[in-house]
Amino acid sequence: MKVRNSLVWFVITAAFIGPGTVTTATAAGAAFGYSLLWTLVSAVVACIVLQEGVARIHIVAGLTLGQAVRHTLGGRWPLVIAAAIVLGCAAYEAGNILGAVSGVQLITGSHPALSTLIIVALAALLLASGRFKLLTHLLAFIIGLMGLGLLVLVVSLHPDVPQLARGLLVPKIPAGGELLTLGLIGTTVVPYNLFLGSQLAAGQQLRTMRAGLALATTVGGLISMALIVIGTQVQGKFNFTNVATALNRLTDSWGGWLFAFGLFAAGLTSAITAPWAAAISYTSTLKADKKGKSFVYVWAGVLATGLVFGVSGIKPVPVIILAQAANGIVLPLLATLLFIILNNRQLLPEHTNSRPANLLLLLVIWITTMLGLLNVYKACLTAIGSSLSPTAGSLMTIGALSLLYTIVMAIKQAAKKQRSAPH
Repeated sequence: MKVRNSLVWFVITAAFIGPGTVTTATAAGAAFGYSLLWTLVSAVVACIVLQEGVARIHIVAGLTLGQAVRHTLGGRWPLVIAAAIVLGCAAYEAGNILGAVSGVQLITGSHPALSTLIIVALAALLLASGRFKLLTHLLAFIIGLMGLGLLVLVVSLHPDVPQLARGLLVPKIPAGGELLTLGLIGTTVVPYNLFLGSQLAAGQQLRTMRAGLALATTVGGLISMALIVIGTQVQGKFNFTNVATALNRLTDSWGGWLFAFGLFAAGLTSAITAPWAAAISYTSTLKADKKGKSFVYVWAGVLATGLVFGVSGIKPVPVIILAQAANGIVLPLLATLLFIILNNRQLLPEHTNSRPANLLLLLVIWITTMLGLLNVYKACLTAIGSSLSPTAGSLMTIGALSLLYTIVMAIKQAAKKQRSAPH
């Protein structure tokens, strides 16, 4: 039983290891070698802190994240958050599907439209079955195969161990690496995963949850790190074909096949988890029946959106811009909400945050606020048709504003604790 409860958390790994992670991690390796490996250590810690928080609220207080949003915020906020999560899942679902299709094409060269239809049909059948325990085990199995394959591939590349250790242990952002640094964290800490993780905590014990979550998230981090190592082998312009070609040259053709399988697995698992998480987010936040029509309509709508844009080849740019801006607001809002709830002694009388846990969560709030503001800023640039990337000055401003927000939150929480302390 404990093993099964631990396997459940690999759904989170399956959700954040998508084509976006494959692209960002391999691009980071191609551009900066091992220098940004430490970023993934930070991202894994941030992911565990947030996921443990939402899971603890469900286990101790009996509230899913959606219910906690309604309980704490009220008003129109639950609708805003649910809409932003569903919109984000729909906007990026085409990318998930096309990532899986790219993996298939690298292996078989099959027609993209046919591969898209098959992948969408497979995802729809699994979601429509309603057998979510079976689905969690399937996703864990696929991620396990992917991780094992990439590990074998990395070992065969004979990475420079001292350089690899330096990249893991020495925080350093190389010139021009600011966006990729934030991107690596952003592909690991995803808003809709918090709703998914909250639901997965049902029926678990704190100790089992923490062990399973730590294991699954660490495996996901190791997969991302493996992708950075793989990316270091790319020569010339970065794209999936060049990655596969470089690996084939170094491994007598089987390396490119393993990378293609990893890309396919990342796309397929994310194409399943994104609609699933969207449905959970919507139904739990808006108090809808998670076994009713609303649940089915939401996941089917997200999957259909991915299918339409995937087959047509049209990029839903306006939707993506809106989703980036909306999720830029939602992520720091959810992190802040967790900070408030996890210090609420009435809701969690014996399981509120310790001081070290609060310091760690405040660091996560700072990081997620930076990510959020960056997403909003990038969305604004895209909306006005600018091809410019955020400058070093704008990134420093975003960092300073995020730090100021985090300090204000810490002061407000400290003052609240002092007022509520017995005199």
